[in-house]
Amino acid sequence: MTTHSQCQRLVATCALIFATMLPINASAQNTTVTLLDYRTAVPATWTTRVPSSNMRLAEYVVPPSNGAGGAEVVVYFFGKGSGGSVASNLERWKGQFSTPDGSPVPETVTRDSSGAFPITFAEYRGTYARGIGAGSTDQAKTGQALLAGIAETPRGTVFVQLFGPATRVAAEREVFVRFVKGLRE
Repeated sequence: MTTHSQCQRLVATCALIFATMLPINASAQNTTVTLLDYRTAVPATWTTRVPSSNMRLAEYVVPPSNGAGGAEVVVYFFGKGSGGSVASNLERWKGQFSTPDGSPVPETVTRDSSGAFPITFAEYRGTYARGIGAGSTDQAKTGQALLAGIAETPRGTVFVQLFGPATRVAAEREVFVRFVKGLRE
């Protein structure tokens, strides 16, 4: 038979194990992240999670807000000189979106050279078929958006993507742009 103190220890142990499995909240730690020796401030509302591959420098979860579902931020680095050109990435990302009537997907592309290196921002909205391809189990989702920042640094190109429900991505747009433009040595 289990005693009351054994039950309490078991509950405390389970709680500790569960807590260590949760993502680390960015607001509970230093709000600065280093990516390729560049630093930028991580928004306090974003939750850090462990990158799912070695091509991802960082991953964040953006919480749901005002009825809009949550979104994700992924920072990619494929190596200096790798990852494709800005134009080829813009073309590929645009091709991952579709509209119900088959019309061209709206695309907004801006370039910013006010910081330490050039950054291209691109935004797409519609039905998003992210990652759909050989072996993928992802499904195309309607009402989605992708906001991407391509930072062409001396150490290599860094690709930063915010994706999820269009309303949530739109609401997080300025915060995301500050995150990307904030990359400094």
